[in-house]
Amino acid sequence: MTEDLKHLKERCADCNRQGVPMNKEHIFPKWLILRTRTNQSGIRWGGKHDVPALACTFPLCEDCNTAFGKELEGPVSMLFEEIEQGRGITDFEAELLIRWMWKIEGLAWIANHPDVLYSEKYTLRERVLFPIDDIRGRLILGVALIKELHPESDDFPMGVDSTNEYSVVFVSGVFSRVATMTVLDEFETMIPSQFGRYRLAPVRQQLQGGKLFYPPTSFKDDVEAVGVTKIASDRISVSHDRMAISLQKAKEKEDNES
Repeated sequence: MTEDLKHLKERCADCNRQGVPMNKEHIFPKWLILRTRTNQSGIRWGGKHDVPALACTFPLCEDCNTAFGKELEGPVSMLFEEIEQGRGITDFEAELLIRWMWKIEGLAWIANHPDVLYSEKYTLRERVLFPIDDIRGRLILGVALIKELHPESDDFPMGVDSTNEYSVVFVSGVFSRVATMTVLDEFETMIPSQFGRYRLAPVRQQLQGGKLFYPPTSFKDDVEAVGVTKIASDRISVSHDRMAISLQKAKEKEDNES
């Protein structure tokens, strides 16, 4: 842990509780680090380059660590294998992937803003694990697969590309052979053409159901995937932030008039 993050040991990064038993959590899960081989090549962390990914941790309470491991990391680690093998995604699995992306993005945000409260409305755990039925039917998941590793690459990608500061919906990144992004349906046309798209059902089904979404293998290599995803993400981040700010101003106006 870097000097800037040492004070996080006093509270859980996910639920903000203090004085509870803590574990160390990797920003990126161990299964993904090994899958992408980034522990050999290293990542950028705490202002340094080529830091072994397994060394990049900060504290989560035991309860949050267990909840995320059981509800997200375990299932998503198997889901990545399903996606990369072309076996498709169920509606339930699409939601899992979105929630997992929100978790990764949230942890990265907290690591980059160690002195700022994540949100006054909810903790990261609440954002990631609480029901999302109010917006579920408006979420579009975009996924595209990578055919092979670029000859000059030492590892597969592992990083978040979305840069929004206000929107809590849009998230994007490239992880192993999977490029993915989640947008509100208003911005579906901004998803690059390489991505297959799937709209979540309005209500989460109790049973997982059959495979409904088969992402295309449309990127020739990791360099192309990262480049296309990053360029698109910069524009989509701005669009989602503008909407979030507009909605917040409208709500404040309504509250002041009531």
